[in-house]
Amino acid sequence: MRDRTAADLARELAMLAFVRDRLRAAEGNDVRLPTTAVDQVLDELSSLARSPRVPN
Repeated sequence: MRDRTAADLARELAMLAFVRDRLRAAEGNDVRLPTTAVDQVLDELSSLARSPRVPN
């Protein structure tokens, strides 16, 4: 497993901020998320980002 770089951390934080903003837009500003839910969403986003793109 490789060490995370500052760019990796910045990308992960940007994804988390995006998810939080989308959830607040859908559920309201007072929405609270359990850590496990955030972990699952970030894992899914990461797996999608690593997936090879299939041309149409």
